[in-house]
Amino acid sequence: MSEFETVREAIIRVLLGRLSKIDGVISVSLVGSICERDDLSSIADIDTIVICEDLTRTVFDACVGCVESIDGSEIGLPGKSVYVNSTFGPLKFDTDEQAVVHLMIYDRTGHRAHVLKSPFTCFDWERNSIHIGPHLAEIYPVLRLQPRDFLGARRGLSNYIEDLENGVISFRRYEFGDDGVAEAADSQVLDPMHRGEYAYHIMHNLVVNYAKLQHADNTLRTGDDLLEFWREALPELAAYVGTFEQLKAIKLARGNEYPHDVVRTVKAFVQELSELLTGRWESAPRVVFVRHAKTDLNDGSFLGQGRDPGVTSLEAITPLEGAYGRVYSSPQCRADQTARGLCPTAEISHDERLKEINYGTAEGLRRDELAAQYPLVVDAWAAGKDPRFPDGENTLDVVQRLWDFIGELRVDAGESVVVVTHNVVLRCLCGQLLGLPMRDWHKVLVPHLLELDVLQHGGEWVANFSAEAKAALTDSLVGWKDNP
Repeated sequence: MSEFETVREAIIRVLLGRLSKIDGVISVSLVGSICERDDLSSIADIDTIVICEDLTRTVFDACVGCVESIDGSEIGLPGKSVYVNSTFGPLKFDTDEQAVVHLMIYDRTGHRAHVLKSPFTCFDWERNSIHIGPHLAEIYPVLRLQPRDFLGARRGLSNYIEDLENGVISFRRYEFGDDGVAEAADSQVLDPMHRGEYAYHIMHNLVVNYAKLQHADNTLRTGDDLLEFWREALPELAAYVGTFEQLKAIKLARGNEYPHDVVRTVKAFVQELSELLTGRWESAPRVVFVRHAKTDLNDGSFLGQGRDPGVTSLEAITPLEGAYGRVYSSPQCRADQTARGLCPTAEISHDERLKEINYGTAEGLRRDELAAQYPLVVDAWAAGKDPRFPDGENTLDVVQRLWDFIGELRVDAGESVVVVTHNVVLRCLCGQLLGLPMRDWHKVLVPHLLELDVLQHGGEWVANFSAEAKAALTDSLVGWKDNP
């Protein structure tokens, strides 16, 4: 076992082992460089994520005190004191005399909020996580990066520009008071060395995350692979590759002589990337998928093609804002009425492929009634299979007709098309676009009238869901309503 592996094993045994025993802690994870690298010299912080049931001052102090009590020799780093950074953000406290534990503590609700607001960071954590207790993605997953994340998320383009302009690095920290705990925004002025390192990380993280978006994966691209992607996918910004390599060389050498114009150069890079991505995605062909408004038969029974109710309240349907071109709808009454309410001046094109799943003779049954009358169907689900409903369809049948419809769509750049359909059809859409295993698609519940934006880029369809939509879909996937 190498020196690095010995140290990592000691950190897992001591740091994770002790934190996981604190009352109220449900999960402890090591993330970041200590999971991905094999050289102690390349690791500045020991990034540690704690998830607890209820974040109180008592739990917070217990976690911090637990780490502060560790001697460097216990984790294979004799001669070093353990320093705890309990803020949120890439602050650096590394010195030759200190082992820095970046201790980030959340309760379940806080982790959910962080995933929704900071998908880049949380997606990184999910990639390589050494953990005791549930994996972070089991508690609340990122699923996939989406185009709007680059403009709206924390550590997105606008946040980087603001930090560079102010010469600071922004971060958050907890404030405890009589009313509980809240996150407070803060910032730290950067010295020349850390300003240069931050500039390097901005360029690196933005290109790496754009590669994840482009390839719909969670791969950390480095070295020549990253530069090759940069030049191919972002040729308009290839002139900045030289600056990036220069900053990387200085950082790896632990130098502090960064170019005097590094902030100006990286700010220009971020601004040009922002303009490029905004133009690229705002002009992309767009399809807005919507689930029909609620009916009286959305009562927990299987409502498919066998019954055709109208919506409960036409007044609940508000016309869509903005311009849209064509409008497609399932021919079923509830979808047709919804489409006419959303787009009152449009001509509606009906398409049989947008119908709800055919539940066959299970139409109108509830789950317990299905289990009693058709136990083999429920047994097949439990085994991870995709059986057809008796005399009806299965999930794959719906997927095939949905993608047959989508494959025939021809949407021009800058055009918006509206498609009104049903829950199972949309859960198939979300399952495909978000890369979910088909065995989990049944967990996804698409709220009535929820808008799901989908963009086309490079011949592929890409989810670009709003924060509201991402939260609703992920909540249903993990059963969030059942959590405290």
